[in-house]
Amino acid sequence: MLPNQTRSTALTPCPPYRQRLLLAAALVAAAWGTAALAQGSVAPANSQVGSQPAVRVCVGDFPPYNSPRLPRMGPIFDLAQQAFQRAGYTMQAEFMPWARILKEGEEGRCLILGIWRNAARDQIFDYSSPLVEQELGFFVKRGSQKMTHNAETLRRLRIGVERGSYLPELLRDPGLQLDLASALNSNLRKLAKDRIDLAFGAKDAGLYMLAKEPELRARIDWLAPGLESKPTYLAFSRRDPQAEALRSAFEQGLAAMKADGSYRRLLKAAGLSPLP
Repeated sequence: MLPNQTRSTALTPCPPYRQRLLLAAALVAAAWGTAALAQGSVAPANSQVGSQPAVRVCVGDFPPYNSPRLPRMGPIFDLAQQAFQRAGYTMQAEFMPWARILKEGEEGRCLILGIWRNAARDQIFDYSSPLVEQELGFFVKRGSQKMTHNAETLRRLRIGVERGSYLPELLRDPGLQLDLASALNSNLRKLAKDRIDLAFGAKDAGLYMLAKEPELRARIDWLAPGLESKPTYLAFSRRDPQAEALRSAFEQGLAAMKADGSYRRLLKAAGLSPLP
């Protein structure tokens, strides 16, 4: 009962028109909440914001690591959320395009989940311990001749790469025939149709895409070993006055997960390789 409400008023039935208005408002609120969760704008644990300090985290849609389409928003999302919860924080995460992630993160408005290090970023951010490693390399057409990572061999091949993506040193050779596409899945389809000879990308991401398309999976293999492994981190902008405290808290939670085995179990259940 509300403070100013008498018992007789509380028992008075609502008029039919008011009942319809209340029902409509409830349906709109329920639909809004479902849509927000489906878009990944809010983490499932946000109901605890009132009792725990909240940490805003920016993250990209990159399955099988993070995505609003994955259970619990993906294993790396889940890992970060659990680590913060153990340290007494609630994680409020937002999925957004990578360019916006970098801008928000650099200005200290959010932490960045799933970032690679480079010299320029090291001037702006401090980092957590590595969360997982992403192996980069080639996908090949099944049954094709044995491929190598020899620079001379690569110059004779058509190599599909994502437009604007990171390239390891071996693929920066100006003599290479690079075929640009908007995404790895586009290059995998071109590979299956013999329009390119190799598709460069992240192993786990490519295998996730292939698992969704069995016909494509039957025609394409990962070429082992990969070219390079890139550790991914949680980044803390040095402009954020709370950055060091948050980093320390996160490390504490992550260390606890490694100590009790939950870090390893979480990643292995998702088909990812835990770090030592």
